[in-house]
Amino acid sequence: MRPRNAAKETLNSNSVPDDDDDDFEATPAPTTRPVPRRKTVVPKNKKGNKENRPRSSILHDGQTLKVQERANINSRDMLERQRQRLSHCISHSSCHIVHYLTNLTQGSQSYLWQRQSLNTPVLSIIRDLKIQRTYNGFSRRATAVTWHPAHPSVAAVGSKGGDIIVWNHETQGNKPAVFIEGTGANGSIQALKFSGVDTNLLYSASINGQLKCDDTNRGQVHKVLLDTGYCDHWFTSLDLSVSGDLVAVGDNFGYVTLLSSEGQAQVWKERLHKMKVTHIEFCPRMPWCLVTASVDRSLKVWDVRNMKTAETYLHSHLHDKPINSAHFSRVDGSRLLTTDQHSEIRVYSCPSFTHSITIPHPHRHFQHLTPIKATWHPLRDIIVVGRYPDPLFPHSSECSSPYTPDKKPFSGKPQGGREARTIDLYDGVTGRLLHQLSDPASSNKIISLNLFNPSGDTLLSAAGIGVWVWKPKFKKEPSANKKGDRGKANNNTHSDDSSSSDDDDDDTKGAALKRKRAAAVKEKSEAWMKYMVKK
Repeated sequence: MRPRNAAKETLNSNSVPDDDDDDFEATPAPTTRPVPRRKTVVPKNKKGNKENRPRSSILHDGQTLKVQERANINSRDMLERQRQRLSHCISHSSCHIVHYLTNLTQGSQSYLWQRQSLNTPVLSIIRDLKIQRTYNGFSRRATAVTWHPAHPSVAAVGSKGGDIIVWNHETQGNKPAVFIEGTGANGSIQALKFSGVDTNLLYSASINGQLKCDDTNRGQVHKVLLDTGYCDHWFTSLDLSVSGDLVAVGDNFGYVTLLSSEGQAQVWKERLHKMKVTHIEFCPRMPWCLVTASVDRSLKVWDVRNMKTAETYLHSHLHDKPINSAHFSRVDGSRLLTTDQHSEIRVYSCPSFTHSITIPHPHRHFQHLTPIKATWHPLRDIIVVGRYPDPLFPHSSECSSPYTPDKKPFSGKPQGGREARTIDLYDGVTGRLLHQLSDPASSNKIISLNLFNPSGDTLLSAAGIGVWVWKPKFKKEPSANKKGDRGKANNNTHSDDSSSSDDDDDDTKGAALKRKRAAAVKEKSEAWMKYMVKK
């Protein structure tokens, strides 16, 4: 082995080794003192400064190249996998419900317009709605409507004279079987609600100062729960809790009273508003949540477990005009819909109760008109509200449309220069106008109250003393077999030349009708294909 001292001598020596070749040159020893190099200061925000880089990026050149190569390979693999996954999906710009379900099952993200495609089957039914039943038996205008929770064909309607009808429009035609007579001019029905526990019981709040419960089977009063005893103090709104054991009622002085559904005990009473309480409702999603609306322009949200004073509300929103109604979404209770007394519809998101959208809509208040109230569709978040045209309304020219039997797009105002008094349907998410419903039987009246039944295929409307039931009316084409049988019978019974010529005329008319229908179907299919290509 080589000695350690010899190695040190070799390293410290400046001489040339004996076995060195001709190319080796020894480094001469420095003769002068080296000048110290001044350190260059680089700004800290300089990208090239190694000290300012993240610690993970301070690598050797070889390691940096390897990391970059791996990142590029991973990104290429990820893009390839995403491309393969999306190759089986359908474009998100499509609004077809089948495309939405396909992308949903494959894990693809659904956008807003695809979620709105679920409105398509609901709107197809709404566009076919026509007035099927009519009731004009009230002496004064209708003021309140409600549907039976268990029977989608049974509805209850109250009038300004205190009369109440319970109407099964499928079995009873235009004549309701149950008619509960009111007290007259001072007995206007302000609110109606079926009991969720015993569906034969119907609760009503009236201007005569009574909160009563009627038996719809016998057609008479079952029990009077509250009675003010004064003609200047009456009840204006009511609702039952989700469990059905609690009744909330508001009056014209701003007081809210909570009592049991049987009327045995009054739980709580306090003045929550400065003026009349126009609407009160429990949230179906949060049973402890109660919302109240008032003429004092305020909307307040309460927790029934902690209602002490008028200042213990959870949320409060002030409107520009008095509020007619405040309805929770019938789909999942995730939205709150309010209607004021002039031209504004608001939607709030629950449970934060933040203001979501505002929809301008003409429905101004009039003394001798039942207040217009916007409601929800039970299957989708679609808003249903009657229109009271206003010449000063800025959006009137672009929103209104007259009755068109062929459902052609609207352009301009109806004949005579007057706006149509339609039933408007809006998207509760975007605020877009979806459809305007009208029928010649409505006689262009102002339809104040509109409410869909729980199944969503029947609409109950009230305008003045008239009450209408809207049902889908599908067109039925006569079958070819019946025409053929009719032609055979004519040939067997009539053997003369005149009868044969009549049959020939019928055949030519039938062929012309078939050609006309085929051309119409072809035109619609071509229009649909153009629409899909644009999409």
